[in-house]
Amino acid sequence: MSTQSRRDFLRRATSSVGLVLSAPVIAGIVTGCEQDESNPTTPTGQTFTVDISKLPELAAIGGITLQAVTGLNANEPVFISRIADSTFAVFSSTCTHQGCPVDLPASPQGNCVCPCHRAEFSRTDGSVTRQPLSGSATNLKRFTATFDAQSNVLTITT
Repeated sequence: MSTQSRRDFLRRATSSVGLVLSAPVIAGIVTGCEQDESNPTTPTGQTFTVDISKLPELAAIGGITLQAVTGLNANEPVFISRIADSTFAVFSSTCTHQGCPVDLPASPQGNCVCPCHRAEFSRTDGSVTRQPLSGSATNLKRFTATFDAQSNVLTITT
């Protein structure tokens, strides 16, 4: 039977304790970028209105803006994109990968980009056009939108 010096015993004991204490931190780092986040929720059957005449970014087809609509999307901003004269798309600005806020496109024909892990989403419907650097994302939550050209009001339904 071999005898262990006090110094060897203390070194092994502190190494073991350090390993045990750091395991949860290491596990959190490894899995942190792999967990999908759900979109903010809004009860179904609610309607919200937006006066398009007050949003100059939407004056032309292809325009897109980021707009907070009280009560919609858990009060997180939504993208409103003008697809045609009377057609608009409304979708969440919360990335489905990690819940980060997605940015407006940097160029007139560009995609909406999540700054956290570089996922990209279509400016016209919120669909994934490029997966994040790690993990995966799903399409941004889309809301039903109808436009009344006479009143210039967009009605968004959940």
